[in-house]
Amino acid sequence: MKRSKQMTPAVKYFFGHLERKSERLQEAYLYEQNQRKELAFDEVEQFFRALMSQNIFIHTVGMNGKRESTILSKAMFSMNKVVRVYYSTSFDEDHSGFIKIRPDNKQQKILVERMHGYRPIPELLYASASECHVIRFMVRWLMRRIDWDKTKLNNLDLYKVYQAQQQADVEAEIAEMAAKQEALEMEQALERQAKGFKERRKAKLGNG
Repeated sequence: MKRSKQMTPAVKYFFGHLERKSERLQEAYLYEQNQRKELAFDEVEQFFRALMSQNIFIHTVGMNGKRESTILSKAMFSMNKVVRVYYSTSFDEDHSGFIKIRPDNKQQKILVERMHGYRPIPELLYASASECHVIRFMVRWLMRRIDWDKTKLNNLDLYKVYQAQQQADVEAEIAEMAAKQEALEMEQALERQAKGFKERRKAKLGNG
């Protein structure tokens, strides 16, 4: 193949540097993409959707500006990886407010923000890459606002499931402990039997 007259040593030197720089930029880009993987948020959404199906009431501020009790199914909204929990609703948008929970892939964290007033500016309340930590924060937030006059634990369907699961776990643990104890007793019995056999054999050989 005929060599190009344009491909001088200087041009080759330039393209060598250009190639290495391009490779480094590509590696940096791929690294950044890997660092910005989509955050897990399913557990957070499932948690709030489960609560929304229950007769749990929280204290909120109503349209008349007075404290009222609101069922969670009316105070919560979950859509497109964003959960909203309203704590204040008003005809005057300056007095409306809600908590917004959303994943931020750029920051690689789930953000819990307070949005209050007309065209609100997000106020960061909590941030974590862990769904469990975010749920723990929101449980504390909800516990301070539950209306215990209307929320009856024994009337909640999920609580009945929780109780049944707790009982099943206890029974499974007891059964496991009983099985281990039985296996230990069997092992000890076999060891005693083997020891007795050896002693009888030894005595028989001694008498012989």
